[in-house]
Amino acid sequence: MRINCTHDLTRLEALRGAVVVLDVFRASNTIIALVAGGARVCLLASEDQARALKGAHPDWALLGERQGVRLPGFDGDNSPAAVSRTDYRQKTAILTSSNGTQALARLRAAGPVFYGSLTNASALTERLRQINPDSMTFLAMGRAGEPALEDDLTAQYLAARLTGERPDFAALRQSLLTSPAAGRLRGLGREDDLEFCCRLDSHAVVPRVVWVDGLAWAGEDGSAGWSLHNQA
Repeated sequence: MRINCTHDLTRLEALRGAVVVLDVFRASNTIIALVAGGARVCLLASEDQARALKGAHPDWALLGERQGVRLPGFDGDNSPAAVSRTDYRQKTAILTSSNGTQALARLRAAGPVFYGSLTNASALTERLRQINPDSMTFLAMGRAGEPALEDDLTAQYLAARLTGERPDFAALRQSLLTSPAAGRLRGLGREDDLEFCCRLDSHAVVPRVVWVDGLAWAGEDGSAGWSLHNQA
């Protein structure tokens, strides 16, 4: 298995093989929390498309942010802590975020595509060992097109775990908690999200992205999207 870590977003269409999307603060963890809570999750880049889908399905939860701030009129934020406090069993959620949901349309030639973080590190690396792809890319999404320390460090940590190493999580956690992005979350009053995102192995789900009728869905190994499609 060839393992690559990158924050280069300029050539995503050329990626092949398995890809793990990393947006540690916060979209990856929001998706993990939603899937762990039993939700079907539709992932959208466009705020307008998210609002239109909510209009067509008023009972679906509309979640999202831009620059870390909840979008006006949305049901909730891109907040893993808030999601974990809400009952999403048998519910559908729409999520759009500043960074974590923006790349999916450019990854359609790759596959499988997963969402990862520290919170599902063991489950994720075990899943990757099971499928044993020829190539594996940890895609650090960054912020507004620029690298983000938390995503790069998590990519390196997961790559090391995948090769059988046991890197120092305590040192990594300290780096994350003192990063510029951690300061931004504290400034937004989201210490609960920061704590959620810096836990190790708190969840055993591995959200996988599948495409159904032109929409990206995340579920446990992609099951949420297919289940919804089959019920239509």
